[in-house]
Amino acid sequence: MPFVSGDADAIVAFCVAHGGLYDAALTRFLLLELTSDPAGVIVIGDDAGPTLVATVVDRARNGADAASLETLGVRAPIAAAPFARLVIEPAVAFARAGERRALHVALPPALMPADGAEQALRDAGLAHAYDTFEMRRPGSAPAPASPEPLPAGWSWAALDGARVDEAHAALVEIFRDAPSTNLRPLEDFREAVVSGASRWHVLLDGGRLAGLVQIALHGASGGSRGEVRTLGRLPTYRGRGLGPRLLAEALRLLREGGAGDIDLSVEAKNERALDLYRRFAFEVVARTPVFALALR
Repeated sequence: MPFVSGDADAIVAFCVAHGGLYDAALTRFLLLELTSDPAGVIVIGDDAGPTLVATVVDRARNGADAASLETLGVRAPIAAAPFARLVIEPAVAFARAGERRALHVALPPALMPADGAEQALRDAGLAHAYDTFEMRRPGSAPAPASPEPLPAGWSWAALDGARVDEAHAALVEIFRDAPSTNLRPLEDFREAVVSGASRWHVLLDGGRLAGLVQIALHGASGGSRGEVRTLGRLPTYRGRGLGPRLLAEALRLLREGGAGDIDLSVEAKNERALDLYRRFAFEVVARTPVFALALR
């Protein structure tokens, strides 16, 4: 089913109602902004309407210089053969026509696009590249201990337009080698921060940015689900205990917003991050394999 921007409202509503992993705002952004052309949006349907929606994200950057095929909504998993023909083949062709060096395809257990999807990817030449863990901190977990007071000259601040370029440059440096962390182009990042659509807090060492966190709340206040979307510190601050400070600040902000359960995603091989999150009562609730195809 060809996709045009005028279909966005209906497609976003479908994705949110059929297992979408993202809220409506982020789903819309993935459909309209993070793919370089509407042809990168794949909508499979039948007489009853859409069955599967996916999009090739090729305007974001990651450590693998890879485009990623994101499944956004599934009414019912389709069979392997049409998945290969109607989803994998056009996604590969679209990504190959672009500038990225590879295509990554994640298969989240909660949003499986097809029966036999993993074998279909392998048959198309994709190989298992890495896994991510989805982790959750239950709302019933006790509040973590408050961190020690910040050293003299250090402070927290909400990210605003004055520091947005510095923050984007910091994210590029922090996640330079991370294949699973997609960073928006600077102009999109700046617009999201200035408009308030993206909520970030930064940790400042005097006037210098040392680390930053991004959070999101989903659902009504008082019964919402929280999400730690991004957490990182500059490489020059490695070994100074900023990880626990950043995570504690993210949890504080989410609790103030009424969050119950709090989710995050992390690469399965990142033992340092896993240890930190487990210390704060996060538990692994799902494992997502990611498959890759070299395009260049």
